[in-house]
Amino acid sequence: MHTLRLTVRWLARIGYGARGLVYLFFGVLVLRAAWELSEAEDVRGTLNALQGEPGGQIVLFALAIGLAAYGIWRLVQSLLDVDRHGWGPAALAVRGGLLVSAFSYGSLAWAGFALAMSWSSGQGRSQPVQDAVAATLQWPYGRELVAVLGAAIVGVGIAHIAKAARGSFRKWFDAWPGAMWWIDPVSRIGLTARGLLFIGIGGFVVYSAITLDPSDAKGMEGLLSWVQQHVYGRIMLAALGLGVILFGCYSLIEAFVRRVGLGAKV
Repeated sequence: MHTLRLTVRWLARIGYGARGLVYLFFGVLVLRAAWELSEAEDVRGTLNALQGEPGGQIVLFALAIGLAAYGIWRLVQSLLDVDRHGWGPAALAVRGGLLVSAFSYGSLAWAGFALAMSWSSGQGRSQPVQDAVAATLQWPYGRELVAVLGAAIVGVGIAHIAKAARGSFRKWFDAWPGAMWWIDPVSRIGLTARGLLFIGIGGFVVYSAITLDPSDAKGMEGLLSWVQQHVYGRIMLAALGLGVILFGCYSLIEAFVRRVGLGAKV
């Protein structure tokens, strides 16, 4: 049992670290898009960008391992309820979100492995959100399902912002008060920025359900491009880039001070 606890703890810490590094790189690319008025990238685009850098394949391989570890940790959080959310409706919603996160990061890890091993060139831009909306609209009650999906994504964003506002992340951190003086604002701003991104993506998914047009749905890349095209878009994009970088810092902080493991006590 001790070995299992230790394994889970290291999976979590490596996973949080990998997520943090990916979001740091992603945030830097968003800032560059704001500065150079170039096309914005999403998280998968960040992996593609890393592939072209010196030593990028080694970095990608290491990040893919970390993202896979994070996906496994999310799976453990959801199925074993190591954070003790319970079985109430709200708790099941949280655990369902963790399960979705597990598959999402597993897919991202696979994309990283594919790029690192040259199984994929990374060329071409996929539109997973639009593709998912287009497929779902073909189902019975597809419009309603897309609307529910969009509302759920918006809910995730609101949950991030609520977590930032309440400071509920603090109960998981084993850090001395002096460190929390700067960890607290970094975490709040980072979580808020990511929450705003989720709200934007979810809002466009709901809009696509209203118009019955999958092209109206936007993923991360589409949302950032939309922001960039508006008045003061460059400033807003830079603000989001800084927020994403701080979310990456938040994840790196979690790698070191978050209370993790089987049966972790709050």
